[in-house]
Amino acid sequence: MFSQSAAQPNLNPNFCKNRDPLADFGKIDNLAQLRNYVLLQLGSPTICVEISEQQMNAVIYDCILYCWRYYMNVGTYEDYLRMDLKKGITHYKLCQELESVVDFELASWLNNGINDLFTVPHNLLYNEIMSMNGMAYGGACWGTGSYGDTLGHWNAALVWMEQARMDLGKSYQIRYNQQEKELSVWPTPDHDDVGLMRVYKRQKVSSIFQNPMFRKMVVAKCGMIWTIGLRKYSLTLAGGGTLNGDSLYASFKEDYDYALEQIRLESPSTGQFFVG
Repeated sequence: MFSQSAAQPNLNPNFCKNRDPLADFGKIDNLAQLRNYVLLQLGSPTICVEISEQQMNAVIYDCILYCWRYYMNVGTYEDYLRMDLKKGITHYKLCQELESVVDFELASWLNNGINDLFTVPHNLLYNEIMSMNGMAYGGACWGTGSYGDTLGHWNAALVWMEQARMDLGKSYQIRYNQQEKELSVWPTPDHDDVGLMRVYKRQKVSSIFQNPMFRKMVVAKCGMIWTIGLRKYSLTLAGGGTLNGDSLYASFKEDYDYALEQIRLESPSTGQFFVG
């Protein structure tokens, strides 16, 4: 049900010639690389870290879900998608990886065609422009002082257009079921139409892997799981060092709480919310 324009090719062949050659140093592209990174951060191979791949995979997946839900601009980002409504159809399966749909606006406004010329908005703005013929130049712009000159007339026309859309235009209510990837639209469309959806789209997992707070959260959570079994003991390492499970767990828990707090602070706190 969606159509998106293809990305424009880079027309400058030298666009990236001055890119830092170490820009991708430490890049993580897959689960295996991330698991290896976690083990290195926990002290392997110097220290035997007893945590399974299954445990690490579960932690990574939980952290990805957390970022998708709460880490704006890293886990999710705002986007706009075209939606084709079909006559008589109220439920649509969406293949996009969306976290939420927050708004839907018809492209046709008051008419059935998206490119109609003689519509209410066109006529309102046309009348305002044509009425400038009887105005005089005063001060900084054309118009009359009684109503804010030309800019005041133009702004008034925009207000009238919005009110006309609210009073006369057709609108739909929508609800997105993220688990089922299904969009519900009501009332039932009585003709084919086109609209624009404002959505929060899930970031690709490989991109989330590059975020330092995500990595810190994964390492800390894996460390907490690893040290659960060590909390019963105070182990002596080769060379005389000790490994205290309680102390390690508290340290990892502190790092985990810090990562969550930074995610909260870095994510937009005003003007963005999830519905659906």
